[in-house]
Amino acid sequence: MNIYAKLTLLCLFLVVVSSSVIFVFTNLKVKKTYSEEILISVTKQAESTISNIEQFIFSRINDVRMATKNPYFRIGDISSEELTSRLQELENLNDLYYNFTFYNMEGVRVADSKRQSVGKSDTTNLLWKKLSPETPSTMAVSISPELDRVIMQFGATVNDLFDQNPSGVLVGSILLDELFKIMGDISLSGDSTVRLNVNLIDQNGLILYSNDPSSTPLKSAFNDFDLIKDAKGSSRVNVVETDNDLYFVAHQQSYLNYEGNDWILCVSTDKESVNAPLKDVQSQILLIILAVLGASLILALVAANLFVRPIVKLSEYAEEIGSGNLNVKIDITGNDEIGKLGKLLATSSKSLMDRIHEQKESNQKLEQQKAEIEKQKHLLENVNQQISDSIIYAQRIQNAILPDLNSISKLVNDAFVIFKPKDVVSGDFYWFERIRQGRSEYLVIACADCTGHGVPGAIMSIMGSNQLTNIIYYQNYLDPNKILARLDKLIKMELQRDNEENRDGMEIGICVINLDDLKMEFSGAGIPLYLVRNNELTTYRSPKVMIGGIEGDEREAAAVINKEEIQLSEGDRLFLASDGFQDQFGGPQDKKFMGKNLKALIQESSVSLSDKKVALEEAFDKWKQNTPQTDDVLVLGIEI
Repeated sequence: MNIYAKLTLLCLFLVVVSSSVIFVFTNLKVKKTYSEEILISVTKQAESTISNIEQFIFSRINDVRMATKNPYFRIGDISSEELTSRLQELENLNDLYYNFTFYNMEGVRVADSKRQSVGKSDTTNLLWKKLSPETPSTMAVSISPELDRVIMQFGATVNDLFDQNPSGVLVGSILLDELFKIMGDISLSGDSTVRLNVNLIDQNGLILYSNDPSSTPLKSAFNDFDLIKDAKGSSRVNVVETDNDLYFVAHQQSYLNYEGNDWILCVSTDKESVNAPLKDVQSQILLIILAVLGASLILALVAANLFVRPIVKLSEYAEEIGSGNLNVKIDITGNDEIGKLGKLLATSSKSLMDRIHEQKESNQKLEQQKAEIEKQKHLLENVNQQISDSIIYAQRIQNAILPDLNSISKLVNDAFVIFKPKDVVSGDFYWFERIRQGRSEYLVIACADCTGHGVPGAIMSIMGSNQLTNIIYYQNYLDPNKILARLDKLIKMELQRDNEENRDGMEIGICVINLDDLKMEFSGAGIPLYLVRNNELTTYRSPKVMIGGIEGDEREAAAVINKEEIQLSEGDRLFLASDGFQDQFGGPQDKKFMGKNLKALIQESSVSLSDKKVALEEAFDKWKQNTPQTDDVLVLGIEI
């Protein structure tokens, strides 16, 4: 048997076997793909629907939580009419809500935006069973006795103005119809002829929503609840299959905390309806395979007679090219596929030779680019080194301007400074000087926080330190109120503050202590004074203004800045600090350190001031850990 006969029989055999395999494989693949498409389609729609429900409920709980922060609800002695007015305003701002109600802690309605059932108790409601000190906000679904309709109630405990004791409960009510609006339609992969039964069911089997008009929310039970209630697995949507039906079940189990957070979305349909389109597709596949089989048999016979010789020659040429002989001459001609393939092989061989040449040229260009990149890298390293050297030199200049702690330690029992710049140089600075005026001697201490940090902040701090020296040492100002008013004027002149785009300035606290009788005057702008006496801490606050940004002239600025007169005693401790310490992020939840924690650290006076400095630094480092430093940090401590 010659090669042509062998090739003919082989082609016939391959066509028949291939057609059979293709039919079986395609049939299985179509069936699997169709089933997967149904599963994926319904699963995505169920996931999206349950996610929309969760987001809707979470957003409404947040609405009520935010509303409880309103001071009007936290005032204990507000009248019922005023409460009603506030609830009506809240209802007008939120179109979703049917009404808002305020209850006292015994569950009695104090006020209602629609003035319904005021004075009546609602403690039998499911919402009250869920509220507790551990669960200050929750929600429940019930039937409103006033409307005889299903509503969702979102409640949150209202604390007093000091967040110490609960003063009532704020409840927002929404018709369950609003939840139905976000569910949308669920279809079977775009096939509108197959009916899908959609039911939203609570953990007790009651139907909350159904596209079956015969079902009544909160009154009808789901018939197949025992079949689907335990359908849970690793995926969000799980399939329960019986002999005749398919159930797609999605449980609502998320981060939310409210009554009924184990709702179930069930989408069901019968298998016969699902598989009806599949049978039509399978019939079409069989007809197509038979048609392809017949055509393939004819083509196999033609190919065996016409293409065998050119194919052998093409194979030989391909072997030559594969061995590296790109100059082989291909003499196959003709306009049929074999001829075109021969021409394509010749063209490919020439193209490959051209590409090799281009690759060599490209490699040379890459080498040149690499050399240029190395050159630019060295230039950038030199520039970066110059910038780093300049910043380090600026640090030396700033450290030289800051006063020596030893000069103040001779005048008081003990003193310390915690100075931690965020970026090498700091926008915070401290200033103190011993001043003699007449027969009296004074100790002037200042702690300042300039806008910005790094080099811009350092420039501001140097300017502020120099201006303080000028005002106190050379112009003989000792009234802290007037010192800050004059400093505000000079900074505005230096920064040309008439330009509205300029918002630079500084927060500062300044103490002037008469060393003869220990009388002290304190004024501040944004920085408070902490006085610790006998383990008791007193805070002297300053107005939240910025020196260099107070409207008006020097006299008007002095009127804005208050002044405290304090009689000090031996053993008193004074602390001034910028906001960098208390604003540092860190801790287990990456939150700010907060001023109350800083006060707690400095209030304890049983340890020495040196030990106090160590305790503050250890607390700061422990809180910050690997978190980047948020701002410049400055803390001054003095013991009289």
